[in-house]
Amino acid sequence: MREGLFFFFGILSATLLAADWPQLQRDAAKSGYQAERIVTNRNTSHGGYGAPRWSWRQTAETRGQPIVGDGLVVIGDVRGTVTALDELTGAVRWTADAGSPIWGTLAMAGGKVIAATQAGELVAFSTTGALAWRYQPGGKGFQTSVTISGDLALAGGKDGRFHAVNLHSGSAAWVFQVGAGPDADSVRAPVLCAAAVGQGRVYFGAENMNAYALNLLNGGLVWKRRLYGQSFAGGWAVASSQAGGVVFFRTKPVYSFHDTLNADEAFLHQVTGATAEGNPLGDAARWIVEQRAISQRLRDNPHRRSLWELNAATGADRYTLPMPVLYTSGSGDFPAPPVADDAGGRAWIALRSVYARFDGMGVRNYGELAGLRLAFDPAIYANPASGVLAIDYFPCLGSTNCKISWEDFHKIADEGEVLTAAQNALVSSTWVSVGGIDTETGRTFNIRMYSSDDSGGAGLYGVSDAGAVIANGRIVLRDSAGIKSYRLPN
Repeated sequence: MREGLFFFFGILSATLLAADWPQLQRDAAKSGYQAERIVTNRNTSHGGYGAPRWSWRQTAETRGQPIVGDGLVVIGDVRGTVTALDELTGAVRWTADAGSPIWGTLAMAGGKVIAATQAGELVAFSTTGALAWRYQPGGKGFQTSVTISGDLALAGGKDGRFHAVNLHSGSAAWVFQVGAGPDADSVRAPVLCAAAVGQGRVYFGAENMNAYALNLLNGGLVWKRRLYGQSFAGGWAVASSQAGGVVFFRTKPVYSFHDTLNADEAFLHQVTGATAEGNPLGDAARWIVEQRAISQRLRDNPHRRSLWELNAATGADRYTLPMPVLYTSGSGDFPAPPVADDAGGRAWIALRSVYARFDGMGVRNYGELAGLRLAFDPAIYANPASGVLAIDYFPCLGSTNCKISWEDFHKIADEGEVLTAAQNALVSSTWVSVGGIDTETGRTFNIRMYSSDDSGGAGLYGVSDAGAVIANGRIVLRDSAGIKSYRLPN
């Protein structure tokens, strides 16, 4: 156990169970959820969580999320160096050379740390830094994160081959080629999207804009589905067991970034008759009007969709109408995927609504964080007495854009973010701040403020592609200087 006891609001808590974060978004499903409570009573007026417990300064640009396991915090960089830090102190335990740049998140399981490299190798090190094996299939390299499920390390390559590698031996369990064999009627294309695993299937997107589901045991094609969008690059699928099995994909929108945001704002004004003035919060009747209009717009204009919620078993649309989620939080690229707590029957997402609580303070309005009900039933659009709305708003408890303190978390609809969650909190990570919402009370909180100086002169910024890692009673953050670890304050 790591620091088995801690005080929460001055009361001795039960011993913490080990709660590692061993791969991108914590698990093979890419849920982004950690069943651990964090402190949510710290605001920007308190200085958030305060000074980090430790800091590590990088010597080359790091990529992806830090991973946490076996008492280590581990990260890869663009020189191909894997650095393992002591989870408690931040001291360097070991470094290892993977041989070429690492662009995605590492993964840890079975006493091994796995890196996918630009040279086209999966490289495994022991948790003491010794080389365990190299998987060298040739090809054009990997530009995504490794997913681990059971004894398999999973990653797609820039040559369109998707690899399942035995974690113990480093040999191929199976390989699937996009655009060949059972997929011969598709265009060969790179795989730049991290895979998710659920219900015996592995899900990923390729740059021919097909979403794929493969049999996890043998790599057989279960289904594929053509989606609209420019790219899956830099993102990941999310597999949820809720609602009979849903897999989420997010795509970079077809239209240019600000044209998309401008058109959607005009549409929201037209269908609701509301604007950002006065920060109207709406009510159930108004929410139905807005969400129905968005769902119908996305159904009639599928090229405007950036969220795809598919039946995990068949690849068909899971709902009779699309969920009412307009593009946001992508800075023109891959938007933030949802976070799912399957055990608790919950999920959350970033979206746009004229009734947004946490919007952009006049910069780019209507950015929102909200609950996502996977029991969504569009029947409510025709009859409010039946069906279930998809969007579950948080209450408005603060005085400034519903935040308890100014900029508890930075929310502007044209800027990127990554979402993660704890048992009692949804956390948003951007270049300006890390903070979020207490999911039990609706109160906002702050972990770390960086700077809103967009000239680059501040010296230290957050990153909008990593997310807050919640592990073993700590928050681990990658920023523009390296990695910092924060203990939960009393």
